[in-house]
Amino acid sequence: MKKTTIIIVFTVVFSILFGNTPYKFENKQIKPYEWVVIDSIELVFAGDIMGHMPQIKAAYNKDSDTFDFEPCYRFIKPYIQSADVAVANLEVPLAGKPYSGYPNFSSPDELFEAPISAGFDVMLLANNHAADKGKSGIEKTIKTVSAKSKFAGVYLDVFHRDSLYPLLLDVKGVKIALLNCTYDTNGNPVTPPQLVNLIDTAQIRKDVATAKTRKADFIIMCIHWGKEYMLSANAEQQMLAQYFASLDIDLIIGSHPHVVQNFDYVYKPDSTQVPVYYSLGNVISNQTKRNTNGGILAKVVIDTKSHTIKKCGYTPFYVYKGEIEGNYQYYLLPTADYLSNRLTITIPQAQDSLLRVFDTDTRQRLSNLPIVN
Repeated sequence: MKKTTIIIVFTVVFSILFGNTPYKFENKQIKPYEWVVIDSIELVFAGDIMGHMPQIKAAYNKDSDTFDFEPCYRFIKPYIQSADVAVANLEVPLAGKPYSGYPNFSSPDELFEAPISAGFDVMLLANNHAADKGKSGIEKTIKTVSAKSKFAGVYLDVFHRDSLYPLLLDVKGVKIALLNCTYDTNGNPVTPPQLVNLIDTAQIRKDVATAKTRKADFIIMCIHWGKEYMLSANAEQQMLAQYFASLDIDLIIGSHPHVVQNFDYVYKPDSTQVPVYYSLGNVISNQTKRNTNGGILAKVVIDTKSHTIKKCGYTPFYVYKGEIEGNYQYYLLPTADYLSNRLTITIPQAQDSLLRVFDTDTRQRLSNLPIVN
């Protein structure tokens, strides 16, 4: 039997067994930082998980020839685990050795496993680096990610996509559909029959219709868009956001610019507000320029009865590159916790100053949103 026939048979069988069945999420244990709302679902979204070579070197243990990225998430883990569902954008292929950074990434599997251990449930794969390592990189990434988490945005073929997309999540009896697409793959070709979801307005309209046919109660668009390092959304992002609202999408989460952009609302035809987080910035990276050295966790609370949004907020965090207890790493520090001395750590004065600048800049840009502590 030919390999392509095997793939088709597998994906058709998978579709029959699982295609229209939402993934069920059990209630997570309540954590210290939970933003408690009765009869609600708490969603957390994070931006770009990058894999620059200095990060890989910092996580490497030459004695065991292994990588350990879990300390990176030590201080932000409670915020992630308190959510019913947590989602992040994995902006690197897990293509195996030789590992590489920008511009064509290939990261060790541990770089993905660490945020999963910290509490993330879903990885978004449709981004401009999805095809950095070609066909084999896409295949290995899907295989590795699907073994430990849900995912969206990149598929082996059309049958694979049809069986799993839109990603349906059953959370406390509410069916949430998650869409994911990107503006481009940096010109790197996607080898057929593989698929990377692109920003195709006609296809997105069909995907929304599919979500509704599968009885989705709430629809989220997670989109890789915009211009890098711009601190506010451009006209194209704004027009797309309004288009998504016209399709009855309920929430829009953006990534790609590597900085935190503004938060705003667009409106459905019936005047219902649709929150738009235009860009969440970086989760973790080696970028050091002002505004790239941190990001936010977006927190959104959905009413389980009306399926409407009750609250939107955010948690800013800074990427500290340095030693804590003798261990050099890239640590994600919630800035409010650090500034209020809830984190019993000390960082060098230069890093302290950069953290304070990032926190001030972010608070000013998101002055229309509350901080979740």
